Amino acid sequence: MIALHRDAPVPDTVKLLIALAEAGASFDTVAVDTADFAHWSALHREIAPQGQVPVLVADGEPMADAQYALQYVGEACGAALVPSDPWHWYEIQALNQRLDAAVGPSVNLLGWTAATDPDERAAYRARLAAVAEREKPAGWFAVWADAEADEDQLANARERIAGALDELEARLDGADWLVGEAFSLADINAFALVRAVGVVLPDAVRARPALTRWYQRMESREAGRKACGDEAMAFAAPA
Repeated sequence: MIALHRDAPVPDTVKLLIALAEAGASFDTVAVDTADFAHWSALHREIAPQGQVPVLVADGEPMADAQYALQYVGEACGAALVPSDPWHWYEIQALNQRLDAAVGPSVNLLGWTAATDPDERAAYRARLAAVAEREKPAGWFAVWADAEADEDQLANARERIAGALDELEARLDGADWLVGEAFSLADINAFALVRAVGVVLPDAVRARPALTRWYQRMESREAGRKACGDEAMAFAAPA
């Protein structure tokens, strides 16, 4: 039995929804109201001690890291999403890791900043600081979790996204899919992130023709349409 504990369709949730749909897996969804800080409740922290959302639970085993959960879905439920070539499987995992590091926090920073005002962000950070036994983020994640991001940091986020999109454009020049000749978890992971980029930096996607054509192919896939439905893209607040 699989359950996806989720709130709004942030990139990590979108990638898992699409992977489960592409794999034809049966699963339940459990609503987690992050606006009400339900992800910091004692009940949720039994499966995600640091308030992570989404969380995939399979046969009672929680997976609070979305990237590892994505790999699990591919290996356990969707053999067609995982290549038989070990090198291609390595490439997929490496690419996903790079994109998650470069685009994930950057697009969430830009999206959350655009969707809120300074007073709302300050109130959120004060509430977050009061959470007991919370591990403060380090590195890039700390940029916006504990203080207001300045213009240099926002510009750096845009630069990180641009660099990642350039890599995707180069990979897709003359190719239908990101790794090898088949649709894979790499495409699912990248689509969830690029979908979010399209909301905050639409011109950055449209300026790359190969990426745009790939994005349109991804949007036309039935599983993705069913998984995403009419839900508008959302952006994760700091954790």
